[in-house]
Amino acid sequence: MRMRLLPTTLALADQVRNFVIVETTEAATRLLMPEPSILLGIRYGGYAEQLDGPKTRRLPQTTLTGLRDTARSMHTSAGGGIVLAAFRPAGAAQFFDLPAEGLFGTTIDLASLVADADLAGLCSAMTAAGDDLQRVNCLERFLLARRRRPADTLVSEALRAIEKSVGTIRIAALASDLGVSVDWLAKRFRRTVGATPKQLASIIRMRHALSLYDEAPSLTQLSVQAGYADQSHFIREFRSVTGQAPRRLLKGGEYC
Repeated sequence: MRMRLLPTTLALADQVRNFVIVETTEAATRLLMPEPSILLGIRYGGYAEQLDGPKTRRLPQTTLTGLRDTARSMHTSAGGGIVLAAFRPAGAAQFFDLPAEGLFGTTIDLASLVADADLAGLCSAMTAAGDDLQRVNCLERFLLARRRRPADTLVSEALRAIEKSVGTIRIAALASDLGVSVDWLAKRFRRTVGATPKQLASIIRMRHALSLYDEAPSLTQLSVQAGYADQSHFIREFRSVTGQAPRRLLKGGEYC
């Protein structure tokens, strides 16, 4: 599998974290860990299937994937190729009439949100593109052509606090600092981000723990560095997300 991250243009930097090109020369099945934002995917080669236990779902060629609090197993065919736009947590809501909370735990066909002509033009240009940069440019032009809604300033402020704390901030304290109730903040947050502040914080903290694994001398120290109360807390949350024990999955490396 080949994976390449490319930066976004300055005009999209507030909404899009980066672009990702993923290609597979051979069929592969991998575990995808929860991401801290909505993902837009345009497939230009092969196909992908989401595996939910005994059920298999062939995904559309154009997708919008919401946040989720559990990992998902994905099978990609040989010759697969996809361009992903990894939005910032509140970025997708500025381009698409979601609302974002309806996307939690799901992947939908982008065709349900975008005019047929616009989507056909994007897919045609993506197929004709000759390299990674051309494909990313196609997706950038598509996003730049869409009317962007203003950002929710309160949600933006809450996001900055959650990201700065790497997911360890107490949501009750955050709501108090913002002068709102926890329930009101959760409702406003879900509408824009597609998850509650607590759900997003848990995802960010787990991703941070994964980034520490290679250098952490032990699971105990990793747990503390990532902001968990103790190793048992980290293991319980990891099992809840992946269904597996940390050492078994992390040593194998069959995840992304």
